[in-house]
Amino acid sequence: MLVTGGSGFIGQRLVSRLMAHGAQVTLLKRQRDPIDRCQDILIADFSADNADAQIAAALKGRQFDAVFNLAAYGVTRPADPSAQALHRERILARRVNVDAAKALFLRARDTGCGTFLQAGTCSEYAPQEGRALRLETDPLESRDDDDNVVYGASKAMAGQALLALAREGGPPLIVARIFNVYGPGEKEQRLLPSLVHHLARSQHVPLSAGFQVKDYLHLDDVVEGLCAFAVAARDQNVGTALNLCSGSPVSVAQFSRAVAEVIGHCDHLLGFGERPTHPDEVSFLVGSTAARNAFTDWRPRLPMEVGLPSVVHHMMTSTED
Repeated sequence: MLVTGGSGFIGQRLVSRLMAHGAQVTLLKRQRDPIDRCQDILIADFSADNADAQIAAALKGRQFDAVFNLAAYGVTRPADPSAQALHRERILARRVNVDAAKALFLRARDTGCGTFLQAGTCSEYAPQEGRALRLETDPLESRDDDDNVVYGASKAMAGQALLALAREGGPPLIVARIFNVYGPGEKEQRLLPSLVHHLARSQHVPLSAGFQVKDYLHLDDVVEGLCAFAVAARDQNVGTALNLCSGSPVSVAQFSRAVAEVIGHCDHLLGFGERPTHPDEVSFLVGSTAARNAFTDWRPRLPMEVGLPSVVHHMMTSTED
């Protein structure tokens, strides 16, 4: 198995799962890391202007049963709001999210790869009014000139480009549009770690009104879903996009209160409405599971009432340590 983005939040968990099941895992990454567990590490900088040549050189003579492309750029907004910095963000997002993904797929096609799994995102969907579940056929983000949607637009462009290439031939392809993932290892500035950090210390937490409705999925379900999608794509020899989601609408306020309930006696510390809601945040973004259910027998096994308490307790224990 070849994995890119193996050092990320989802990637680390995926690599652990693959290795635990006896897979021979190769990482393709920018540079070696002292904590790398895999012995087989190939080097290519996806953000370089010659990333395609680096990918070709790194993978020369190599063949894989499956490629999991989790490499991504621009998940978090840049701290520097200058025009020059934002221009660079667009360039890097295009190089990493689009150009490198295409180069990787073409290399996989040339070497007879068994399956190609492209990690997409729910941010690929264009905004819509109302509370309809998002279908894989819904319009995608295409606003290249909007600095707030660079990540989603570039990932949407990548997914569409790969699906077009797959129609010309090559390995079975799944573009897995991943919704809101939570689990151990989240960056501390994200909602769940921030809630646990403050509430466990009886500290007040300023929040938005919390009306935004999202689709939350446990990290382990995401990893298992990626693997299940890859297997099903290989068996059916298809190329398609699928939502990797729970299909269950949960508001930010509900999520926050659920965390407070697990910790206990701290609901009064949730300061709803004390922070503004970001103007570009989508009010309702929940995925349809219909296409997924028709494609594979796999289903998430950790609903929020089961998965969230385990993650909160893990984070509290880690904080104490």
